[in-house]
Amino acid sequence: MILTTDILRTWFRQFNTDYFGGELPIPRIVLSKARTRLGTMACKCTRRLLKRVYSDFVIRISTYYECTEREFQETLLHEMIHYYIIYKCIPDTSSHGKVFRDIMHQLNSKYGWHITITSSMRGRKVADESGRSRRSTFLVLAVVLNDGTCMLSVVSPKSARKLDVMAKGVKEIADYRWYMSSDPYFADYPVVRSLRARRVDKELYNEKTAAMQPLVLP
Repeated sequence: MILTTDILRTWFRQFNTDYFGGELPIPRIVLSKARTRLGTMACKCTRRLLKRVYSDFVIRISTYYECTEREFQETLLHEMIHYYIIYKCIPDTSSHGKVFRDIMHQLNSKYGWHITITSSMRGRKVADESGRSRRSTFLVLAVVLNDGTCMLSVVSPKSARKLDVMAKGVKEIADYRWYMSSDPYFADYPVVRSLRARRVDKELYNEKTAAMQPLVLP
């Protein structure tokens, strides 16, 4: 399936309600191209007096490999268990310690999931291999909104002029730029003909735009 951050946020809200008592604020959710892990959960830890304070939670889900909807959901649930334990400041014996395993086994036995501690990458098929071979260059629209939200989009060249005019008239857009790229990262992006884009975190946005060739539309 083609995974998007909107789909992940929808799943997150549902799982949060169904399994975590609705106690988890929605974190930043990011798509990645990680090859060694299907998912990760990270956060910032600071010390205040005698306790640790956690913030800036990020869940990353890799779309590098071909996965079913169920596999993506179980990966998200795995990371949500990590998030719940740290957010609630629950002591555990290790990263996948007793508390983690108890929650995992409860979800598996009570709700029919098959969440695991680790997932093997051996034998997994890389997603969109045929798409990567067919398309070698991408016309990319990079957008920054007034609130700092960063977005990327792969645009049909025939629609570039029209979207450039449209973008100029959108008050919520603080800045937008055009690029050409041969980065396989963009192979799973839909080629759009309307002003649509995929939200990405600032770190990924800066990384991708720095590596692309700037383009000025004629």
